[in-house]
Amino acid sequence: MAERYEDDRDDDRDDDVDVIDAPPANESTSEAVAHRIEDLPAPDGARLLSKLSNESAAEVAEILDPDTAGDILAEMDPTQAAGVIGDMEEAEASMVLAAMDPDDRVDILEHVKGPLHDRLIEEMDPEERSEVRRLEQYPPDTAGGIMTTDVTYLLEEMTVEEAIAELRRLKDELEQMFYVYTVDRRGHLIGVLSMRDLIFAHPDKRIGQIMRSNVTSVPATMDQEEVARKMRKYGYLAMPVVDERNRLVGLITVDDVVDVISEEATEDVQKMFGAGAEEKLTSPWQYSFKKRVWWLLVNLGTAFMAAFVVGMFEDTITRLSILAAYMPIVAGMGGNASAQAMAVAIRGIALGEVDRRLLKQILYREAIVGMLTGVVIGLVTGLIAYGFHHEHGIVLGIVIAAALFVNHTLACVTGVGVPFIMKALGFDPAQSATIFATTVTDVVGFFVLLGLAWMFMSRITG
Repeated sequence: MAERYEDDRDDDRDDDVDVIDAPPANESTSEAVAHRIEDLPAPDGARLLSKLSNESAAEVAEILDPDTAGDILAEMDPTQAAGVIGDMEEAEASMVLAAMDPDDRVDILEHVKGPLHDRLIEEMDPEERSEVRRLEQYPPDTAGGIMTTDVTYLLEEMTVEEAIAELRRLKDELEQMFYVYTVDRRGHLIGVLSMRDLIFAHPDKRIGQIMRSNVTSVPATMDQEEVARKMRKYGYLAMPVVDERNRLVGLITVDDVVDVISEEATEDVQKMFGAGAEEKLTSPWQYSFKKRVWWLLVNLGTAFMAAFVVGMFEDTITRLSILAAYMPIVAGMGGNASAQAMAVAIRGIALGEVDRRLLKQILYREAIVGMLTGVVIGLVTGLIAYGFHHEHGIVLGIVIAAALFVNHTLACVTGVGVPFIMKALGFDPAQSATIFATTVTDVVGFFVLLGLAWMFMSRITG
């Protein structure tokens, strides 16, 4: 059955494309796509809409009812959704934005620049306008920046009977009720309510008497990565967000955390290689150029360091040209070992698994791993070198093996150490760490290989 279901889904996708290419005679392409999207889940509708140009997608969104259009645009990449919003009629765009959850609405508006941003907000009713302004005051990578203001709370002095009636009223207004929180008259978060306790409590009891006061919350200014770690640690489906006065201001749900983890993982990978954290395949070339070129210039500077080392041993390479064949092997294997260690280090830092107190132990561990892998890789490469170039004797193989041993050991230590150094200096641990670690492995690898060859030149060429 599962296989058949997958086939049916593939057929549906093909049908989607057919709808775009060949609409019925009595319908425009936009109307045909809109009618097709109405019957699709929002993620599938977003996938279909993302295939269109912003102008065509805007026409489709204007045909859909605001709630459906809002659900679909909320599933799209915020940058692309902002482009669609920008091509819609302002009144229609504002209605679609108003139909979204507050956090999704602000995510998209963040990418709508200039006067259009303010005009769209002005089209909203006063309550929604105030809500947007309140959420926009928080940086996008903080708890306040990813939270929704749709949070269920009850006053502590309400009776159980009043609370149940209020929850019945709220069920049609709020998307979902993960938890019900308790606040005092000034809006301070003071507890969380168990539905079981609420149902079985006497109707005349006060909420403050049956709530659980040991509620875990996060400040609105907390970094989103730290929020994700905290939610994963406690296994919550949602977590309340409070301001500096402990007033309840919003809620972060598990789907928000999943998005954060995905975004941060992508950012870390791209930063490791000097690309922009927010760069995408569809980003304008000007944006990509500005994000990449500066780190490439840094990389160029570090490459000259390696070139300088090679230049120091120009005579050695001239006398023993076979060394040129093994230089990229020594440097490349060191780079690979460094990248492995660095990936583990950055993951540990991102997940909060390590701190500076454990750094000495971690460096010791990596030094052992580096030495052991260096022995294995060095012996294998040295034996291969001796087999292919036995006319130079066993000394050439020993020199290559020794260079690989030293470089592997140092590569593992620096691969772990560089992210911690960058973090201590106030930089993102993932930001182009490979550039600096690769410089170390290149420079040291070349220096050890060529230096040892220079020292034992008479034994190798003898």
